[in-house]
Amino acid sequence: MLENIYKETVTILNRLRRDDAHGQKDVWYKTVVEDVVWYTDSARSAGSHDVFIGSYITILFPFNEKYLPYMEWKDKLDRENYFTASNGDYIVKGIVTEDVTPDNVVQVMNKYREDVCLVRHHNDKHNRFGARVQLKIQGV
Repeated sequence: MLENIYKETVTILNRLRRDDAHGQKDVWYKTVVEDVVWYTDSARSAGSHDVFIGSYITILFPFNEKYLPYMEWKDKLDRENYFTASNGDYIVKGIVTEDVTPDNVVQVMNKYREDVCLVRHHNDKHNRFGARVQLKIQGV
């Protein structure tokens, strides 16, 4: 029998864009989510004279009633009770204990450096090989 691969705990740092927050700065919301998959892989591409090798992180979330697309999440009055996924959000493997603000987000992410994913791509309701995953996130 296969061991349960949904075993990681992550902290999602969602950024409410300053335009949506009607303020001078972005606002950060922190949510801890358990039972996700986190793995790192590499990608290669070749140019005319060079070969580029880089790594990326993939995170898989099973269905969770607290997930909302950004356009719904941003309009919630109680958005701290939900999470979303947008390019520019951060996901940290483990639990972030610090309060995250626009003034300290870079310093906090540097503290967790090895276990941080900057969201570059996301899609929801991903279905592959019979496994039902609500949210697939990839980043660096």
